[in-house]
Amino acid sequence: MRFQTIRVAILAACLSGLPFTSLAGQGQSIFVLSGYGDATYEAAATSDYPNDFSASVSPIFLYTMGGNILFEAELEFGLSGAATTTGLGYAQIDYLGFESVQIIAGKFLLPFGIFGERQHPTWINKLPTAPVLYGHAHGGVAEGALLPIMSDAGVMMRWAKPFASKWALDFSAYVTQGPRIATEEAAGDDGHDDVHASLQASLISSEPEHGDAVPAPPVAFGTSFADNNKNKMLGARIGLVKGPSFEVYASGFHAMYDEGNFLDFKGGALSLEWRRGGFEFRTEGVITRQEFEGDDHFETLNRGGFYAQASKKVGQWEPVVRWGRLVDSTVDGVEVIEGHNEVAFGLNFWLEPTVPVKFAYEFHQGRDDRLYIQWAYGF
Repeated sequence: MRFQTIRVAILAACLSGLPFTSLAGQGQSIFVLSGYGDATYEAAATSDYPNDFSASVSPIFLYTMGGNILFEAELEFGLSGAATTTGLGYAQIDYLGFESVQIIAGKFLLPFGIFGERQHPTWINKLPTAPVLYGHAHGGVAEGALLPIMSDAGVMMRWAKPFASKWALDFSAYVTQGPRIATEEAAGDDGHDDVHASLQASLISSEPEHGDAVPAPPVAFGTSFADNNKNKMLGARIGLVKGPSFEVYASGFHAMYDEGNFLDFKGGALSLEWRRGGFEFRTEGVITRQEFEGDDHFETLNRGGFYAQASKKVGQWEPVVRWGRLVDSTVDGVEVIEGHNEVAFGLNFWLEPTVPVKFAYEFHQGRDDRLYIQWAYGF
């Protein structure tokens, strides 16, 4: 079973120095503080901005109770100019008492694709930035990209079924609050400071980083616990897994995002990972469809993109290359946002198994190229 939380629970038991099965049988509780963080330098190739140092840390709290119940929570702290930003990555309860099924409730990372749920922590991500599909931030902000690193409040079920010798089916399904239009008015309407929604509105409501103005209203995911309509987001991911070497997944979601339950937002993804002898290859393709109100009828904004990434670990060194592309976005077959490419080359030096120093250079179509130096750590 490729349940991330089960692996974390087993790790917690190992850190305590006792077998997990023994602890479960004895009903003992375990608390572990884990997490990750980074210190990053970013510089533009041909201009003075950006030319900044930044830092972030995301502590993860794990608590098991009686072997079948696991509590998980991730907090996010980072520097933004003169301010320190805070966020809740996820806070969830996992029930592990069934043989093949896991039940989750709370705020959790959505199993859409593979990067957001598994690869976004800085010490796991092979490059200092996220792929072009997912922008460069957490929460509701999807700056210049299709989607953010999606997390939301709701319930989820995971199911895994081994078959043959090393193969298994992996299935996840969830019901969550769903997206909403990101506006300044969204801040504080439920007693919570909806900062990410405000940022999303200011980032993409006028001019995106590439192309013309976005005709549809900006949409934020997982930024507020108050729903703006009676609709809930439904999503699922199904995958075929062969041991630790091969995984392929199909993902999808659907939700209404306006107060009147008229406008829908849906997305789909195909993802693949392959590993062998220190070599890793992963690729994802994503499409989204967003309805919005035109002058006299409903219209649909169609967006899509993909990325492919390869890396090879040789001793403590690991070269990485990633190519990503956002295709032209269209409304009724007419281009409204020009597509663009992004190519990144990186070289990582692993001081420890969870402590890489990353050097990367990104070539961008339509804006300055960027140099990154990042020291990431997992603990």
